Formats: sequence, structure tokens, C-alpha cells
Amino acid sequence: MHRGDGPARHRGGPVGATARARHASARGEGFGRFVGVTALSLVPGAGLIAAGRRVAGGLLLGLTVLVIAAAGVFALRGDAVASVLTASVQPRTLLVAAVAIAVVAAAWCVTVLATAWTSRPARPSIAQRVLGVALVAALCTAIVAPSSVGVRYALIQRDVVTSLFGTAGGSAAVAGGAVPVQGKADPWAGVPRVNMLLLGSDAGRDRTGVRTDSMIVASIDTHTGDTVLFGVPRSLQNVPFPTSDPLHTVWPNGFDCGDACLMNAVWEQAATVHRDLFPGDPNPGLTATRDAIGEVLGLKIDNYTIIDLSGFQALVDAMGGVDVNVPRRIPIGGGHNQATGNALPIYGYIEPGRQHLTGYKALWFARSREGSTDYDRMGRQRCMVTALLDQANPVQLLARYPKLAKVAKNNIQSGIRQQDLAAWVTLVQRVQGGSIRSLPLVRGVIDTVNPDFNQIHTLVAKAIAPRVATTPKPKPTATATAKKPAVDSTQAQDATAVC
Repeated sequence: MHRGDGPARHRGGPVGATARARHASARGEGFGRFVGVTALSLVPGAGLIAAGRRVAGGLLLGLTVLVIAAAGVFALRGDAVASVLTASVQPRTLLVAAVAIAVVAAAWCVTVLATAWTSRPARPSIAQRVLGVALVAALCTAIVAPSSVGVRYALIQRDVVTSLFGTAGGSAAVAGGAVPVQGKADPWAGVPRVNMLLLGSDAGRDRTGVRTDSMIVASIDTHTGDTVLFGVPRSLQNVPFPTSDPLHTVWPNGFDCGDACLMNAVWEQAATVHRDLFPGDPNPGLTATRDAIGEVLGLKIDNYTIIDLSGFQALVDAMGGVDVNVPRRIPIGGGHNQATGNALPIYGYIEPGRQHLTGYKALWFARSREGSTDYDRMGRQRCMVTALLDQANPVQLLARYPKLAKVAKNNIQSGIRQQDLAAWVTLVQRVQGGSIRSLPLVRGVIDTVNPDFNQIHTLVAKAIAPRVATTPKPKPTATATAKKPAVDSTQAQDATAVC
């Protein structure tokens, strides 16, 4: 018998036995099976089962099914959205989520590598080796890419939460202000109303000091979410200070300094001119403004949020612009130089009609004074806020979130404490399910030069009083010619009616 006759053998046994000992795939199983089995590893455990590692693969697949089932049950719960939102404002939870996402992604990639190694062909060609490495890299990239986005967003959100919201409150803590009770099913059960002060600051590089260009108080019924917005005009005069505020000793009968004693000048008086009256207060301008507005409305201000209006432009741009109804040609520029009194040039116009505005034009739409009264501006500002809320697309906002987060971090201040954020999530959801009405204190509602603050208190109290449900009146027939009743400007109206 020639040496070539009969089965070829090595010292340790047949060649086939040696191949099967070194590779999970037998010699007859080629590159196609490797590709299919490795691709199955995108379902954790499935690839290992197909490759013959049934115990390890079964455990991984079973764990994956349990996680998916748990996620499905969680999604079907009525409070799933609230739970996710609550988690999104907890710095520790966000850090844990970022670490967990990273660990799961790494473990998943290890599973892909293990599956590929287990199912590799016996004698791959050089081309097959290159393609195999490329396949594994592509699968790991498909896992790591979205996971890295999740880690990034979790860490960005954590940075925003820790930057915007303090742990103790500091100057944000309003003495005697309503705060939620931690650990209760309804943290607002013992708090009937919350009054949030919303300030728009016009601080900027080309301006001296800070002026509160926009002042709104949102009075929220914590049980129903029904909210009334009170717009306080910047030109309101003789505003009172409570006896607890240091400026009361300077102006016990109201803010009457002899020249330009308007509501929006209170901040600067406390922050610079009379700062010595606020020892130990890190933000006397905020304190005095908050106290004065509380006295004007007859409300206890519980908390505040301030947005730098120079950052408003970046916010709108980060959202992709905004569509608004422009009532008339709005000048870009104009007004007068505060130091010299000289007229400032007009650089262009925002044309009337339905317009898509960039951040630059949106800011001028909200702030242009040329040919406008303060009340016109207040109306445009409410239109802008309403448009931004209505047009906020969750998918687009998620894609642009890093830019939005940067804008928020650099241009927004808030007195809400980190430990209260979960309760505020609950309250915001109630506000979204409630009604929003508006009562701007404009000419025709009050006298801004010689205001009757008792009258203002009465209007505010009436606006926030619980509304009695009434039987809706039947709609008029097509032949009816009755005129639409006039709107009572002294009563709070639907916030969208202004647009």
C-alpha cells in the first residue's frame, strides 16, 4: 500500500478530530455560517446558542427576554412617563444610568466577540479574515454608537441639573415660601397654591446693570394644575415694599425716587445703589424685585426662574426657530440711547403675517420698542412663549438637546432645589393637564402711573379663586346674528387668546 493510500493521520489522531478540537465549526462549515451566527449576536445569547454554546447563550437570551418584558410592563404603567421624568432630574440616578449603559454596551460587545470566536471557520482565507473583523467591528459599532449617545445625554442632563439647581437653596430659599414634602405620594397635598416668579433679564455686555425686562408670576393650583399668569408691566410706578424688605426704610410709601422710579429699576437700586442695606444677601436685586412684585399682587412668591434674554436668541436657534403671527411690521433696532437720548437706527423689519423667525428676529419680535407700548411688547412676549411651547417637538428637541442644555446652563437661574425637582415634575404634569389663563396688568385694567394696589389685589384674588363649573350655553344657530360679547379685560382670559 502506498503512503498516500488510506486515511491520513497525525500522531494524535485524524485531521478532522484535530480541526474539531481547535474550532467550534467543523471543516465543512464555512464562512457563510460564521456570518449568520455572528449577526445573530445582536440578540444577546442567540448567536451563542447557534454556535453551540447553549447554556451560556440560553442564560443571556433569557435575561434579555426578562429585561424586555420588564420594560414592556413599565411602559404600560400609567405613571411610566412620570417615572422617567423623575429619574431625569436625579443626579445620582443619571450617573447610575450612564454607568449602566456603558457596562451593558461593553458586555454586549464581548458577547459579539465571543460568538464570532466560537463560530469562526476552520480555514478562513485572508479575505474572509478581513471581512470577519469588519463584521465584528460593524456590529460593535451598531451597539456602541447609540449607547454612547445615551451616556452623553445622561451626563449632560446631570451637569444641567447640578448647575441650575442648588442642594440647599441659598439665596433661592424664599422665607416662608411653599415647598413640597418629600416622601409623600402627593408632595403638594398640603400646599394649595404655588406662585412662581418668571423674570426676563436684559443684562448684557452693552448694558450697565440688570433690568427686569419681563416680569410674570405663574400662580398654580397644585391640585388641578390650573394656572393664572399675571404680567407685571416694567413701567409700573410707586410699587410698594413689604416692611421686611430693606428698601421699605428708604421708600416707606412706595418706590418714589423722583426720576425713572419704575418697576424694572428696583433690581438696580437694591443691587448697586443700596446694596449696603442687604448685608449677607448674595442677590439683593432679586430679593427686592421679588418682594415688590409680591406686594403689588398681594401674593407670597414661593420661587423664581430667571432667563437672560440675550441667551433667548440662542435658545430659539437651538430649537430650530419658531413660527409666529406677526401683527404688523416690527422694527429691528430703533428706540433711544439711554445715556444720550439720541434715536437709534433701524436695521430692518419683521414683516407681518405668518413668519418663521430665527433667534435674532424672535428676540426683536419680543423686545422691539420702536412704535410700541410696553403693553404691546407684553402681548408679543406672551405670543412668543405660547408659540415656543406649542411647537416644541420632542424628537427634534432630543436631537438638539446638547445645544439646548448648554443654553439653559449659561442663561437660566432657578431657586428650585435639587431635592424638590421630582415634586416639580409632578406639578408640571398637572399644569399641562390644567388650564392656563392670563391677566396682564396693562392700561385699561389698571392705572400704571397712580396704581390702586387694593384694586390689583382684588383682581388677582378673583382670578385665582376656584372657578364654579357652569352648564355650557347652547351654540347659536346658523341664522343667529347676535354679536359676540365683549371680553372683560379685568378678568383672566385663555392665554392663547392674545395671539
